Amino acid sequence: MNAITAYKEAWKAVWKTRKMWLLLYGVSFLLALLSAMPLQGFMADNLGNSLALNQSLPGFNYGFIGDVMNEYGDVISLVLNQSLAFAICFFLATVFCLGGILSIFKQEEIEYNGAIFWQGCSRYFWRLLRLSIYFLFFHLLLFGIFASAYLAYTNGLNPFETESETLWINTFHIMAPIYLLFATFLFMVHDYAKLHVIHSNRILLTVPILEAFRLVFRNLIKFFSLYLLNILTFLSFFGIYFLLKNSFLANSFGTITLLFLLTQVFVMLRVALKLLNLGGVTLMYKNLK
Repeated sequence: MNAITAYKEAWKAVWKTRKMWLLLYGVSFLLALLSAMPLQGFMADNLGNSLALNQSLPGFNYGFIGDVMNEYGDVISLVLNQSLAFAICFFLATVFCLGGILSIFKQEEIEYNGAIFWQGCSRYFWRLLRLSIYFLFFHLLLFGIFASAYLAYTNGLNPFETESETLWINTFHIMAPIYLLFATFLFMVHDYAKLHVIHSNRILLTVPILEAFRLVFRNLIKFFSLYLLNILTFLSFFGIYFLLKNSFLANSFGTITLLFLLTQVFVMLRVALKLLNLGGVTLMYKNLK
């Protein structure tokens, strides 16, 4: 199976599992709503009657932001800490649902089944969580290597030891694409390691990780082509969303409502693209077994 075929079949799999798509959107929306409640409460209690808030909507108002930070800095810090806790909960929920998604795509005939989905969520949660932590460490290590190399080559960004900022910019333009290629490779390995965990049913993760590295190395061009198609699809949707979003000014209830609906459509598409990626990767994996 080539990348284009996998891409087309993955879209069909996303449509066949549209109930799961809507379920995942609902979970995302609920978590986002819960995380926004502390900020909404703060805005209503402290800024609800402020004309400055309405005046700040059309664009960034540095003076308004500075006044809010000086007046309510402690409260905002508490809200941000709560937001961090919700971000961790969102990460855990994402890992939890991942087991269900891959269990659905694992079937010979892909279709949504609630019992299989929730069983997969609970069965594979701890293994997929450990796997995510391992690859988070790999990504931090990769970033640390490139950041150290960048700082070493640019004299630690010390302006007294650099003739001009051109060295910084040119070095970044060279190293950033290389870093993104290595990071993309790690993301690919992570995806195929998830499939090894689900399909081989191994508890120890060393073998699935090593097998995923070997599998990606052997099929690098084919796997990267599929990833490139998914990335281009995301950039296309994001470009359309960005243009539409910037065509509205959030200066009335009607435009704020339109922006909210537009954002929700984009979130739904993002969920679909995640399923598209996992579906395509699963189809590739099945074809190579």
